[in-house]
Amino acid sequence: MIAAICRPITFAAAAAWLCSAAFAAERVAPESPTPWQVDKHYFGAKKANEAFSGFACGTSGMCVLAVDEGRQGAFMRIKGDRLVYVGEPFDFSGVEKELDAEAAAVDDGYFYVAGSHAAKRETCCDNSDSRRVYRLTADENGHLETMAHSERLWDAMRSLPELAPYAVPGDCRCDRAPGHNRVDIEGMAAANGRLYFALRAPNVEGNGYIVSVDARALFESGDLKPSLATVRLGANKGFRDLIIADGEALALVGPSDGLSSADYSIVALRGLTAGAAVQPRKLATLDLQNAPLGKKGALIKPEAIALLELNPSRYRLLVLSDGGKDGAPLVFDIPRAP
Repeated sequence: MIAAICRPITFAAAAAWLCSAAFAAERVAPESPTPWQVDKHYFGAKKANEAFSGFACGTSGMCVLAVDEGRQGAFMRIKGDRLVYVGEPFDFSGVEKELDAEAAAVDDGYFYVAGSHAAKRETCCDNSDSRRVYRLTADENGHLETMAHSERLWDAMRSLPELAPYAVPGDCRCDRAPGHNRVDIEGMAAANGRLYFALRAPNVEGNGYIVSVDARALFESGDLKPSLATVRLGANKGFRDLIIADGEALALVGPSDGLSSADYSIVALRGLTAGAAVQPRKLATLDLQNAPLGKKGALIKPEAIALLELNPSRYRLLVLSDGGKDGAPLVFDIPRAP
């Protein structure tokens, strides 16, 4: 079943909402160019501390961290302007080499972490380990209580006609279509009993995609009720993360591939959780001019967002980046759409 698809007839309305003269997207610099402090913690994979890729916090204050190196995750808490680890890093069961964890979400007492479901980016070779979604519970001390995983999302994406050509195993041939444009999950959010998976790729004629499934069915049994939302993002742009803030979906949008120089921005996705045609509105471009650089002077790449505070006019977001030391956590005040 396919729902919440922006057909061409809706693009004009979506574009009008996105480009409304009454609301001009701002270029927003971080509150401070100095990243939050992060307690040192050592993962099995040496590069994991520079590979923060997903972060989500529950109402209890416990947060789950996904890293795209190795096969471990961790729990954290926000304390003032610091991130502190809770307990020890844990292993994702059943992963032989690398989960390539790219997304995290929290809902109804569960923590979720998703692999990218992507072929290896540099070689286009297959990575079956990445085609897993995990559901976790933990106590207040960060000790795992339960861990379940599902591999059903891959088949659900292959059942959607728009995604089927791109949900294919890697064949180590990047010159073969769709090549680097294969399915690549980078963001995840939970709402109303469903899990939403935001894709960095493919970008097809300027459109990005969000797949949603029934959360309980994904790990237990029954119909996943897969649904596909098609969102007009523009050429070479893809989703990097997704959250639900005060009932509205917010997306971190950036380059859809490793070659594009597209900016990173925060986009509101009106209609997503209601199952309606999605109307994207760009709220702000992240100004990273004075942000810290990663190793060898490379620019950091925003990968995860978490809601810290909100009021009628602003969202206060924590942004974590790949390539930055300990995620280089920065805080941005983002205007809300009227």
